[in-house]
Amino acid sequence: MATVHRARISPLLPVTEWTLTDTELVEQRGARIRRFALADLRRISVSEGLAQIRFTRGQVRIPARSFGRRGQLDDHSDSFARLTEALAAQGAAYAPQLRLGPPRPQGAEMVVWTIALCGAGALAVLGAAATIGAWSLGLALAARLVFVLILAVAVLPWIGRQNDITTN
Repeated sequence: MATVHRARISPLLPVTEWTLTDTELVEQRGARIRRFALADLRRISVSEGLAQIRFTRGQVRIPARSFGRRGQLDDHSDSFARLTEALAAQGAAYAPQLRLGPPRPQGAEMVVWTIALCGAGALAVLGAAATIGAWSLGLALAARLVFVLILAVAVLPWIGRQNDITTN
């Protein structure tokens, strides 16, 4: 038996219908149909009435609320909960690599880039100061960049400490 959830994600768009069959999730909005195999399921994240489902070749966002008449929001939490629970259960059977919960923050990558750029900037400032003979000015400017670099290195261990929940 298929599990179905319907919502209007925009007052300007037709109703979107998500149908969970035995082996795939089907998203239909008007004449447009997208199919996602459950074997390609990678991550399910549900928070504050929005499910974000990542597959190998795409992403689906499913809201629990829908635009109703006169711009008011209609709550479809019952069918939303049935769909997301069934998707998690079936996804665990078809996709052993499935992860539940929000993805790890990508902030660590930005901090590493900040460290690399500040280090390169400090070396460039020292090199430029050496060529013009302004060692004290170059050392003062490089020290400020190195201070930012030290702060970034100190923050790095605390980024991304959230553990993923796996379905193994």
